[in-house]
Amino acid sequence: MSLKLKLLEPTFAVLKLTPPQPFPEWLRDCDTFFLTQTSDEYSIFAPESCIPSEITRTGGYRCLRVDGDLAFDAVGVVARVSRPLAEAGMSLFVVSTHDRDHVLVHKDDIENAKKVYETAGFTVNG
Repeated sequence: MSLKLKLLEPTFAVLKLTPPQPFPEWLRDCDTFFLTQTSDEYSIFAPESCIPSEITRTGGYRCLRVDGDLAFDAVGVVARVSRPLAEAGMSLFVVSTHDRDHVLVHKDDIENAKKVYETAGFTVNG
């Protein structure tokens, strides 16, 4: 089965905040964000346009979302979306949600990533 990927419009940034602190209220204004909390950090991917200017971040990431009707317990999806880029020597982040997996690559690599995926049999929209 071929996987379909959709390139999301915003450019994302990754940042780290150190707890304890309250939930970052500015995230409520973002349409899409990924937040992980551990005992020593909040790790956040959010659209660059949502992040307050005083917060240090590493920006320039584009997000490819796995689309289609995949079962929650589908096996190997993350491996399938990671392998082609890893074999091409490209750096990536993968974020999984209940319904979708998301691959983030730097904007300088997005055109190459799309070509790598298409060569591997993926459909890429956007």
